[in-house]
Amino acid sequence: MNNEKDERVDVCVYFCFILYSFGELHESVIGEIILSSFPNEYFEIMGSIGFMLEKRLIGEKKDPKNGESIYYLLDEGRKIATDLNSHLTPSMKEKTVAEGNRVLTRNDRERSVRCDILYDRKRDRYDLNVKFLNEMNGDTILDMKLYAPDEKKAEEMRDRFLSRSSFVITRVLNMFLKDDFFMYDK
Repeated sequence: MNNEKDERVDVCVYFCFILYSFGELHESVIGEIILSSFPNEYFEIMGSIGFMLEKRLIGEKKDPKNGESIYYLLDEGRKIATDLNSHLTPSMKEKTVAEGNRVLTRNDRERSVRCDILYDRKRDRYDLNVKFLNEMNGDTILDMKLYAPDEKKAEEMRDRFLSRSSFVITRVLNMFLKDDFFMYDK
């Protein structure tokens, strides 16, 4: 980037590109996409939100549940995202879209499932805590804690669970709600 004005344009183009690619997003989600894609640019990009609001490139509304800012593109921002996206390298666009999809997929999954690794210092042990949540109100449907011999094994267990979480959820809930849970053991 040559000068401060070019940097500001590139930052605005990048931010507008994110919103153009994914639609309206919570500030935390945008931040997570940027941190996953280009962590060194995080503060510069997020620090330009006020400028983009002032220039009417983006709009802001508040999430009624938690008060977090949600940003969306306005007409000028949409023009910038489409007309000036050549300022962004193809690899930058590709990495941003891939990370954005990963973040949004994980966020969707976490509305119905939480899977966290817990460490109990007192007992010097790791546990994998899995919660199945009601997507409508966030209430816990089922809460399981599984012992893991060490952190590495806990991470393996978490990754295995998250790779097939819908299968595991269905199987576990069917054990309690139906008599067909034995059909999986054939």
